[in-house]
Amino acid sequence: MKKILFIVLAAAVMFTGCSDKADLTPAQTEFFELMSEKLPYMDPDTSAVLATTNAFEIKNTDIMESVFQGMRGDTSIISNVDPARIKAFVRQVVTLKAQQDILLAEAEKEGLTVPKDSVDAFIEENLYKPNGGKEAFLEQLELQQIDMDYVREDTRKNLMIMKYIDDIALADVNVTVTEEDIREFYEENQDRYSQETVTARHILFMTQDKSEEEKALVKDTAEKVLRRAKQGEDFTELVKEYSDDPGSQSTGGLYEDFPRGRMVQAFEDASFNMKVGEISNLVETPYGYHIIKKEDHKYGKELETVRGEIEKAVREQKKEAAFPPVLDSLVQAYEFQMTM
Repeated sequence: MKKILFIVLAAAVMFTGCSDKADLTPAQTEFFELMSEKLPYMDPDTSAVLATTNAFEIKNTDIMESVFQGMRGDTSIISNVDPARIKAFVRQVVTLKAQQDILLAEAEKEGLTVPKDSVDAFIEENLYKPNGGKEAFLEQLELQQIDMDYVREDTRKNLMIMKYIDDIALADVNVTVTEEDIREFYEENQDRYSQETVTARHILFMTQDKSEEEKALVKDTAEKVLRRAKQGEDFTELVKEYSDDPGSQSTGGLYEDFPRGRMVQAFEDASFNMKVGEISNLVETPYGYHIIKKEDHKYGKELETVRGEIEKAVREQKKEAAFPPVLDSLVQAYEFQMTM
């Protein structure tokens, strides 16, 4: 139900707890002081009710973190964009916040819980890995002035909501997947099923526009790092320390699911011919010297080999299509009203 969760919380970045005073950084305070000149109810020094339900209220202080992150803290947006558009965005965040809190309240009514190890596993798989590892992800949070405690608590809430949607809200939804559904899905996703792809990480030692003497020094450094990589040092840490590739350095050197014809030939040949888990010797391309670590290799798949996977995906899609009316019904039952 990850797609449902994304739909429900599309603009929600981090929701702080309810409070009459927002816990804001100086940059956030300045941001909302400027916004309050156009939208007075977003004044960081006041508490304003923006929406009500028969169970809870939503105040400006409850959504400020989300609004700030959603607008990337860019004060030029406030200065240059029509206030009506900013108001529409704030209303969207308020609505999504209400939907999240309603679903969370229903989950708690049902006595649902999420153990700590499930939260940890979700963060590892969905936040750390796609962002170059734990340390790289935490650095990104620090740059965005987001506390990891908020991420952990928001993850717990979201997993509670996912559990409620799966186990309660859609538990009785009957879905039929036909042969036509399966074949249609397969045809519409040929890029996923017909292409051979590789996922790899790499460290680039740039040699473009360097003299022969400089290239020799670069190669010497690359060979030393190669020895360290093959001795088992953390590859993403070596990427962070040595890679000259700005396009992948922040993700631990990751290039995910690239097909043949996407990379320069020498890089492609090495990547496709290596074994999964193997680290290459130095690979020279017009950009410089690469050290490549192969993470995954996917081959084109016939329909029969992925039939179960497709049936599950189609079933999920059909269940997801049944969710919006359920959510609308809950929002009505809670008598949600916007007051801004």
